[in-house]
Amino acid sequence: MAKRTYYKDRYNSNKIWEVVKLNGGYYLRQYICGSQIGKGLRTTKKFIQSLGILDFEVITDFQDSQVNDERSQRDVHKRY
Repeated sequence: MAKRTYYKDRYNSNKIWEVVKLNGGYYLRQYICGSQIGKGLRTTKKFIQSLGILDFEVITDFQDSQVNDERSQRDVHKRY
């Protein structure tokens, strides 16, 4: 199972960064107002540190269900 950590952007309170630890690398995703922006980026810890994301505040109450609800709503709109 991958370890997921969520960070709140200090410059934009609506932006959340998700860092997923994988075998041999990291995966970086960005959420704005609960919606995922883009597909994400496979990267290294060194790159994430250079962006300063690891210095941001860690969030424990960010729910994947919020993101999944929006994905399911998008899927319903695609079907019709």
